[in-house]
Amino acid sequence: MDPDSNQPLNSLDVTPLRKARTSLETFRKVGIPIIAALLSLLTITAVAVLIKVVLDNYFLCGQPLHFIQRGQVCDGQQDCASGEDEQHCVKKFPDGPPVTVRLSRDRSTLQVLDLATKNWASACFDNFTEALAKTACGQMGYDSKPTFRAVEIGPAQDLDVVKITENMQELQVQNSNGPCLSGSLVSLQCIACGESLKVPRVVGGEMASVDSWPWQVSIQYDKRHICGGSVLDPHWILTAAHCFRKRLDVSNWKVMAGSDKMGNFPSLPVAKIFITEPNITSPKEQDIALVKLQLPLTFSGTVRPICLPFSDEELAPATPLWVSGWGFTEQNGGKISDILLQASVQLIDSTRCNAEDAYQGEVTEKMLCAGIPEGGVDTCQQPLLWPLTG
Repeated sequence: MDPDSNQPLNSLDVTPLRKARTSLETFRKVGIPIIAALLSLLTITAVAVLIKVVLDNYFLCGQPLHFIQRGQVCDGQQDCASGEDEQHCVKKFPDGPPVTVRLSRDRSTLQVLDLATKNWASACFDNFTEALAKTACGQMGYDSKPTFRAVEIGPAQDLDVVKITENMQELQVQNSNGPCLSGSLVSLQCIACGESLKVPRVVGGEMASVDSWPWQVSIQYDKRHICGGSVLDPHWILTAAHCFRKRLDVSNWKVMAGSDKMGNFPSLPVAKIFITEPNITSPKEQDIALVKLQLPLTFSGTVRPICLPFSDEELAPATPLWVSGWGFTEQNGGKISDILLQASVQLIDSTRCNAEDAYQGEVTEKMLCAGIPEGGVDTCQQPLLWPLTG
């Protein structure tokens, strides 16, 4: 006891001396965990890089589990026991029966192939229903709610007018040869197409807005723009077959929609790609491909479908047209534009296009020739053409 105090020496108000922490103890408690975390992060990064290198150069087969070189994927030879190396590849259009329905430029009137006579006939509006309209659009590849109306039979109507029925999800001509009592044809629209928020468009080789071309998409391979394309409906994109003939692995293809600028805008995975067989004598003819997306597009002001031409569409020489895309800005080189470009051109008569000082007979009846006669406006790569009024 302290003689001058009633409290013992070891009372609670006495603070004991604490030994100072050494540098070694600080390193053990702080430094080692930090170093361990950094080493773990470096290990994870190295493993991720290694996995990416392996996946970029090799393909994993299952049953039995083994790797093959990436170049063996989609080469036409089955190298995996289960054939998965040839499953997700660009394919030729499957053979199938010809489409027996079509739309005419005469007010988008519906025409059906009469299987008995092998002639096309116009659909009479008598007893035409929404179910028949949906069947017709389904035969043309559209899975959407159609609209239809009656239009008067015009004096220029040169096809038989017949009543329509349905059998096994296909339209057919009725056997009866009775008159079309309504005096009207069926005008059919399978999808609301060709509508853009921003018009008129600027003429010339100028920057473009996706609001003006909401059906314009960028088709990309390994995050690099390869070709332009057009939205047909929520699942399908129309583009050119030559884009895919040297890049057959579907998993590496993506589609960017709704943006006029390249960059970090999200792209959509592709489920299937179908291309036409190349014509040996005229390889640029029927250069058509269809791309199916894994998930459907959501239509908006910047994503909308384009209108396809009618079966009997005819364009006169000098018809104004548009070209748009992210192609090369210079002929025989340069770099691909990062922003969407547009230009106004016109249809050129095929005879003039095939002249000795032009394409020397390369333009066939199944092609269009467009540009500016005096030159200066053209599409060096990946052209897309639309009617000026479309």
